[in-house]
Amino acid sequence: MIKYIFCDLDGTLYNDTISERDIRAIEFAEGLDIQFNIATGRVHTHAQNIIRNINFNGYLICENGSYIYDRDNQCIFKGVLSDTQIKKIIEVYSSIAYIDFGKDVIYFKYGGEVIMPNDGSKSGYFKSGYKIDPEIMSKKTYASNVGNIGISSLDRDKLNMLVEDFKKKIGHECEVYISSEYTMNIVPKLISKLNAIKQVCKMNNISLDEVATIGDSPNDINMLGGVKMSFAMSKSAEAVKASAAYETPSVADAINMIMDYNSVLK
Repeated sequence: MIKYIFCDLDGTLYNDTISERDIRAIEFAEGLDIQFNIATGRVHTHAQNIIRNINFNGYLICENGSYIYDRDNQCIFKGVLSDTQIKKIIEVYSSIAYIDFGKDVIYFKYGGEVIMPNDGSKSGYFKSGYKIDPEIMSKKTYASNVGNIGISSLDRDKLNMLVEDFKKKIGHECEVYISSEYTMNIVPKLISKLNAIKQVCKMNNISLDEVATIGDSPNDINMLGGVKMSFAMSKSAEAVKASAAYETPSVADAINMIMDYNSVLK
């Protein structure tokens, strides 16, 4: 029996908007005591703005597992980068010769906001929703408020090179991966959507066999591959599809399949 659903936002539930069909399916599932939860790479404020019109009672996992918020929007877990790790990431970024600082833009998910040292619009991913702080890379301390650092670039080959270079330099203490078509992410070791899901399940005495996940991107692979019932969006890359048990054209279709599965077990 599936009791919890964990769903990604961008490219999964959210595609410039959330469809009314998906909203109805979520609320119907909640009425059947299937708790709907969000697991996203977005910062808390951005995620909250996206889901404000959905009535659900679940948890909100943000920044790819760095933060977990409960039903009352209280932060119940945070796994953040240390000042030493942040300064090492900045040092590596600043030393790579092939980076174009105007087009391959570093960003910090700092204190619940996306902060860049310069205008990141040329990097293709961020058109709005970020702030510019030219001093962000020279702070003495980040006060345990950075859960995630990324680089945005339109050059996918360069992103793959960056992942490999950062893995060589900091892979022993950080997770480094492609997170979307135009971004790569760096988070503390052992921080992931799946590990955040495991924490939520442990707190609520839920088995992973009672969990379903839905996603579309490389940063969803761990949560798709970590449970028996998982759904990759039909438009996902092959590596993402390969990690999931099923493909789905929409969140509503995945939820309908979950409800059908539960009805057979009753």
